[in-house]
Amino acid sequence: MKRFLFWISGAALLFCSCKKPDYQKVIDNPELYRVTEKKLNDIVLENNFPPVIASRNYAYANIAAYEVISAQNPKKFRSLAGQIKHMPSVPKPAPGVEIDYPFTALLAFCYVGNAVTFPEGSMDEYVEALKQKAKDAGMPSDIFENSVNYSNVVAKHIMKWSKTDHYAQTRSASKYGVTKEEGRWVPTPHWGEIRPLILDSASQVAPPAPPVFNIKDINSPFYQDVLDVKSTCARLTEEQKHIADFWDDNAFKLNVVGHATFGTKKFSPGGHWMNIVGIASETCKADFSSTVCAYTETSIALFDAFINCWYFKYKYNLVRPETVITKYL
Repeated sequence: MKRFLFWISGAALLFCSCKKPDYQKVIDNPELYRVTEKKLNDIVLENNFPPVIASRNYAYANIAAYEVISAQNPKKFRSLAGQIKHMPSVPKPAPGVEIDYPFTALLAFCYVGNAVTFPEGSMDEYVEALKQKAKDAGMPSDIFENSVNYSNVVAKHIMKWSKTDHYAQTRSASKYGVTKEEGRWVPTPHWGEIRPLILDSASQVAPPAPPVFNIKDINSPFYQDVLDVKSTCARLTEEQKHIADFWDDNAFKLNVVGHATFGTKKFSPGGHWMNIVGIASETCKADFSSTVCAYTETSIALFDAFINCWYFKYKYNLVRPETVITKYL
């Protein structure tokens, strides 16, 4: 009888030790990372961040979270230090210090997201809610404190590195000189001067040059392209209109209806893609770490794409089709 009771007690102890603690079920849920990403997305939308700056917000916040996940499983999720050539190695947790990596990743994301957005402290209330959620779920106090401390270490490291990407210098750079020369476009320069993450330079991936501005020759490639845009817009199907509305990521649209004027806020292109990543992550039932990885890879691609796009936008400086159609056709 004693042996039987001993066996039962041992089996119960083994079962309990293998069972995932309740707080991990709550905090290590990938849905919580998707909700946290959406929180930053909402702040970007509410404060009308330009798409290019929004892409920077997403990139550094997600990289901070990813580096935490990499510290937990470096074989599956290689650190970006070295893959991004100018990124310094991120400090690892001290040996023997137990942390909850998903919780730490969430906090690191929020701390960096807070630092790269305004108004100051936009995510403070959300961070406190995350901490309370962890406590309410029963996270041990030592793991809680260790996780908070390590998230601060990672966030500060990423923020220090981010400040060398030439962003601050472009904020005080000379304003773009608007020209009334035919065929030229009007503002937002300097983003092509931001340091890319993966690209060797802003000009590494060069698109074909646009056709030469020529609105006088109806047989010119430029005139034919503009005419094609005009005729397509004049006969849009309902499906095409729906597709256009779906991808209309104008962050702030001014609407004029009679004497009434009002603004409509939408997600930026970057924010739109962050939402798509969230849908994909949920659909394929990705775990927490894979979800962080997907957001990070996408945000890095968006960040570099905007730099590349803005570089060539101002190199070619071509007028928009809408402007040409309104003025000439």
